[in-house]
Amino acid sequence: MRTSKFIAFSLIVGAALLFMAENAHATFPGQNGKIAFVGNQSGSWQLYTMDPDGSHQTQVTNLPATTWELWLPAFSPDGRRILFTHDNPLNPCPPGTYDPVGCGDLYVVNVDGSGLNRLTTDGFSWAGTWSPDGTQIVFDHISPLTNLDTVAIMKADGSGVEPALTDKLWGSGFARYIPNSQRLVFFSQNGGFISSVWTMKIDGTSQRRVTEPALEGFANDVSPNGHQFLLIDHQNTDLPTAIFVMNPDGDDVKQLTFPRAGSNDGLGAYSPDGKKIVFLSNRLSPGSLDIFTMNIDGTDIQRIASGVTVGGCPDGNCVNATWGAKPSN
Repeated sequence: MRTSKFIAFSLIVGAALLFMAENAHATFPGQNGKIAFVGNQSGSWQLYTMDPDGSHQTQVTNLPATTWELWLPAFSPDGRRILFTHDNPLNPCPPGTYDPVGCGDLYVVNVDGSGLNRLTTDGFSWAGTWSPDGTQIVFDHISPLTNLDTVAIMKADGSGVEPALTDKLWGSGFARYIPNSQRLVFFSQNGGFISSVWTMKIDGTSQRRVTEPALEGFANDVSPNGHQFLLIDHQNTDLPTAIFVMNPDGDDVKQLTFPRAGSNDGLGAYSPDGKKIVFLSNRLSPGSLDIFTMNIDGTDIQRIASGVTVGGCPDGNCVNATWGAKPSN
């Protein structure tokens, strides 16, 4: 998932660089609840949930079929709702825009599949997640002027959009709240880098790059206590990806996974109790992605679900899993 259809089409129409692709989100603290993921086991891409051991897989959505797999689910802080992106092929974008198949918008649904609600209707919004208090959503908004992503914030009901916290001339996005701070972590190509991890205040000021250009880093998740970032290397390239961890200031970067030659580990997310990481990989199934868990130090890797992407993925890294908190009674 290092390059989305948004990216590919932008290149076709002349955009300067690849941008965006991996999902990132902040896992909220709590007891471990359901894991959500996107798969096409039913014949089309849909949203699913399962227990942490891979049991009780349940299809949550039954939306119109789409060839676009970047739904990027993210749990609400209370673990009761899932935010995701969906592009509707029955609603094609105007000719010349970023996506020739269907425009993307943000939706929210209850974990049991009820209460489906569309939050945006502009076709330029995707890759969202909630603030820690559940009152706001930070998301990617594609600039019609440049076909590049910018970081935007809105209220959780879809109102009060405050777009373009980042420069429209550089691809930036997948911003996620850092718990216990007034800052966001996000991806950017600002300065012409292939990919780097940045942080900034929630009003867009005090932007700071925290990874070295050679890593080509991309932040996937923030630990529930805000003390660490999960990231992958080689974002926006054709090289295999592995999972790393680092401190929020960019220090103490450590590699957690070592995928087999030609395979990708990516899209890591913390468990709400901060003790485990869930991620997808094609290390054991070259024709599909499987879902794994591991300890936060990279030990005890266990496959909990297999074959969630029938027919494989365009770049071996196309969907993500996210871990929600167990709802309180």
